[in-house]
Amino acid sequence: MKYVLLLYSLVCMNSYGLEVITGVVTVVEPSYMPGTISFHMDTGNATCPKNTWPKWRKDPENNKAVYGTLLAALVSGKKINFYFNDGDANCTGTHLHLLND
Repeated sequence: MKYVLLLYSLVCMNSYGLEVITGVVTVVEPSYMPGTISFHMDTGNATCPKNTWPKWRKDPENNKAVYGTLLAALVSGKKINFYFNDGDANCTGTHLHLLND
């Protein structure tokens, strides 16, 4: 049994941490569409401070969907959860949630 646990721990060494910022979208920058979307939020954290430009950079179809979500958040004043990889100083998003708060 000890060997099974040891083998399992060696195989499962990948760990993915995410950081999240919850706040209101204040600016959406579409100039670099469809490759990249940049935006501002009313808040930040230590890795991605308030005055930086978080980015969304995936395939063009996904970028278009996220662009629509960011515009909806901007127009409605609703908060979003913006997720990015732990320690990513480029603040490139991995997940996005539009909240009903």
